[in-house]
Order: sequence, then structure tokens, then C-alpha cells
Amino acid sequence: MVVPERWAFEAYLSDPQIYDRLEQHFLDHFIAGIQAAGLHVEDFRSPHYNVFFVDGSKDRDANPIFSAKHLLSGNIVRVVIFESHPEYTEVHNRVGDNDDRDELCLFITLLDMERAMDTTVAWAQQQASITQAGRR
Repeated sequence: MVVPERWAFEAYLSDPQIYDRLEQHFLDHFIAGIQAAGLHVEDFRSPHYNVFFVDGSKDRDANPIFSAKHLLSGNIVRVVIFESHPEYTEVHNRVGDNDDRDELCLFITLLDMERAMDTTVAWAQQQASITQAGRR
């Protein structure tokens, strides 16, 4: 019996091993997607946000479950699982020292996981195309 992907991760907040697998699942999809698109993995840092407390323990609240920074543009993508808000939402925030960078925040439920993972790859492709256009 094949278990739908979202059910495999349903206990992510109560089981640290499931949380870590979910986090790795997002990262693996992102890396595979940027490699398939012919982009350079080294142009991205993931995770971008520190997900550890001062004492070294891991913050597993899914804010974010995934984050990446495009090192050349400085732009960021962040995925937050927010089960109490059932609609998939994309928000752009201005970040950086002079608010000169863009952060795309995806607020999702587990049902939206595939869509969010595909959006992170599309975001990476967009960052690469912006950077390449700026080099010309």
C-alpha cells in the first residue's frame, strides 16, 4: 500500500525523527530541482535561517521547515507550515540592511507540500535568470 506523502509526515510536530525527514525531504527536492534545471548548488545556501536554540537543541516548529538564500542576489525563500491557516499563501517581504532584498514566504499546510516544493525550485530558476540578466 502506498501512503500519500502528507500522511507519512503527519506527526512532524510530535516526532523529531519525522520532522527531520520532512525537512530533509524539502531540501532533497530543492537540490534535485536546481540540478535538473542546470543551476549551481553552490549558488544557494540552505538552510538559510538558523533553526537551533542557543543551547544547541533544534527548533522543530516548522517556521521555517525550509529556507534558502541565493547567494548572488541575496534573495531568500522560506516555507512555513502553518496548519491553522488552511490556505496556501505567498508573501513577499523586503529584507536586508536597506530592505534591498526580497524574501518569498510560503505559508502552507501539509496538503500544499508538493506545490511549495515546486515553487522553491521555480524561485531558484528565477533567481538564476535575474543574476544572469544582470551580468550581460
